[in-house]
Amino acid sequence: MSLIQQLFLGLLLPAIIGGGIFIFARSLSSKADAKEQGGFSGWLIAAALGVGYIVGYIGLERFPPFPPKLGTHWLCYLAIIGLIVAGFWHSALWRRIAQAAVSIIIPRLLLSSTFKYTWGQVEGIIWWVCLAIALFIFWRLVEQSFSTLLPGASCPFVYFGIFGGTALVLALSGSLRLAQHSGILVALFAVSWAITLVLQHNSQRFVFPSGASPIVTLLLAGIWMNGHFFAEVPTASTILLLISLPLAWIGQIAAVQRFGGRRSTLVQIAAIAFPVIIAIGIAVARSDLFGDNSGY
Repeated sequence: MSLIQQLFLGLLLPAIIGGGIFIFARSLSSKADAKEQGGFSGWLIAAALGVGYIVGYIGLERFPPFPPKLGTHWLCYLAIIGLIVAGFWHSALWRRIAQAAVSIIIPRLLLSSTFKYTWGQVEGIIWWVCLAIALFIFWRLVEQSFSTLLPGASCPFVYFGIFGGTALVLALSGSLRLAQHSGILVALFAVSWAITLVLQHNSQRFVFPSGASPIVTLLLAGIWMNGHFFAEVPTASTILLLISLPLAWIGQIAAVQRFGGRRSTLVQIAAIAFPVIIAIGIAVARSDLFGDNSGY
């Protein structure tokens, strides 16, 4: 596949389709904050990300086999699972059951070869429990971030930066294939950010409903787990990317809120960006981007 085809199928086409769904969803939504949205319009905002990613995945990889054979094959199915879970997110009981069940099942499925060939039985159980707990907690953080991040275009911009940083770390670690998958999400959040800037007449309105969290969580976690366990992403870079999102809670500190809307937004975004930038720097240092300076 030529570079032009990859750029069109993996970036431009998903952005066009996802952006079109996003615009349609916003045209249907009410004047209420997006975090309160439910029903069809709320699901459509989640679908803008999920469908956009699936289009980009098929454009780059074609439809994956079932059952999946590689970790990257699971990424497309994670987007489908996310769309299904987002469909009944309005039910508080079912979404918590889905969060718990998916958090337990996904690490075992995605890392099946690692469980089978690398870890012993006890080690595998320990990893499974830790990953399931971490995924469940991270999912809640993503869900809350849609309202914790200041309203307006800051939320899509933050995720644009997190996925962009992830793509750079993956590329520097030698996994261009995974970097392309992260790039699909970069394009989707970039277009949602641009659309929000153009169409957001009320700067106090939130962009994403909590129902979009299954898509974002599963794809981000899936890409990170593939990068950490199946590629050569430095452990420190993975940890720094993981802790970047919880730093959004800096915006809830009273001293930061006293800065005013725009300044507090900048402080919040800078706090999230700081570990992402360090993660990229570590990946650069670990790569051979500047050649071997050892003298041998």
